[in-house]
Amino acid sequence: MAPHAQTTPARRHLVVVQPDTVIHWPRLGWRLYWRRKSRPRRAGRPIAEPEVRALIRRLSHENPLWGAPRIHGELLKLGYEIAEATVAKYMASPDYS
Repeated sequence: MAPHAQTTPARRHLVVVQPDTVIHWPRLGWRLYWRRKSRPRRAGRPIAEPEVRALIRRLSHENPLWGAPRIHGELLKLGYEIAEATVAKYMASPDYS
């Protein structure tokens, strides 16, 4: 029988590579990992859309006795998913004149 016919299944799938290539693979992996990890990205909650901000301002102008919880509830009824703190942030300042 020929010597190559007696090889094990593991040896048949063995790939020969250079040592530099074996060292390069983890370096490449870490380089790609840290490149993705350190890319610039926006932090925090996304800003409210201008349409929602205008609606909050309009509701607070038209209903000066309503606070943020009431306006937040009305926005939820209309189908806007927004936090009460965001509503408070975008409410119109009261006119003291």
